[in-house]
Amino acid sequence: MTPEPRFDLAETERRLERNRTDSAAMLSKAEHLLQAGDLRSAGAWFRGVLNLAFEGRAVSFGERARAEAAVEWIGRRQRQLLLEGLDQAGLTRAERHPQFQKSLEIMLGERQRGTEGGKFPQLPQTYYYPDLPYVQFADPADYPWRAALEAQTAAILAEALDLLADQQAFTPYAKLQEGRPQGDVHGLLGNADWSTWELTDKGTPLPDRIARTPQTYAALEGPVPLCRIPNRAPTPMFSLLRPHSRIPAHTGMINARFICHLPLVVPPGCGFRVGEETREWQVGELMVFDDSVEHEAWNDSDHDRLVLIFDVWRPEVSQVEQQQIATLFRIVDAA
Repeated sequence: MTPEPRFDLAETERRLERNRTDSAAMLSKAEHLLQAGDLRSAGAWFRGVLNLAFEGRAVSFGERARAEAAVEWIGRRQRQLLLEGLDQAGLTRAERHPQFQKSLEIMLGERQRGTEGGKFPQLPQTYYYPDLPYVQFADPADYPWRAALEAQTAAILAEALDLLADQQAFTPYAKLQEGRPQGDVHGLLGNADWSTWELTDKGTPLPDRIARTPQTYAALEGPVPLCRIPNRAPTPMFSLLRPHSRIPAHTGMINARFICHLPLVVPPGCGFRVGEETREWQVGELMVFDDSVEHEAWNDSDHDRLVLIFDVWRPEVSQVEQQQIATLFRIVDAA
């Protein structure tokens, strides 16, 4: 497919700076990225144009047709690169775990996923791993590392409170992603009501941050089976929800992991729903759930709520499967 940018790159960026939903500029941005060989980013911008059309925004027939054709072509090319990459990594069809192979077929549109969960099914935004038991909240007692982590609650809280004293430490969780089209993310884009302080950047530890929270990092890096996916995870963070604030209902990225909360500061009036079940955080008591199931949180109190969040592999996903999933994402991110 031959890239056909309507504007030069400088003009494209100027137009997008003035209006992030300028369909002609979005299309031109996509074409420049396609020209540069960045298929993932180009696809995001082409899909952004189609999203505008779906929302009833002003998108011409020609712009929509070009975006549809580009998305289809990029999909075919990415499929080719993915399968070639898996073979080159030693993950030929014969070497793939059966469940991993099924996930790949679902990802490529060759197989329909099953149905589970009724009103609140697993709806991961990025990657669906099939045939995992349906869970809203998991039982923390199933995790042998739970007691050791909970025993560190006071030390972790002390480090978190030191961070809170630094007014610049916590930043809005929903940040504008440079180089990508982005909506308002449930009204939270740039909103400090839900703020976080991350110990990693795309799964890579940040030495300066670890130096400020050494006991927290040590508690997680010991026996905890953190979900490790290159350029993606783990994603340990302190999560701050300001008074009289809500995190609207949403779903996470992948269902092969669980999200864990270690509550640190929980005033009365806070709650958390996953699927059809609502619970309250209890300080120092681990909470484990599947974030691919719709969930939401609220703080109706006059005080901050503070939780340590981290992600772990689901226990049903074997080490072989973990390695194959990690390889898949490494190839996807390189395409």
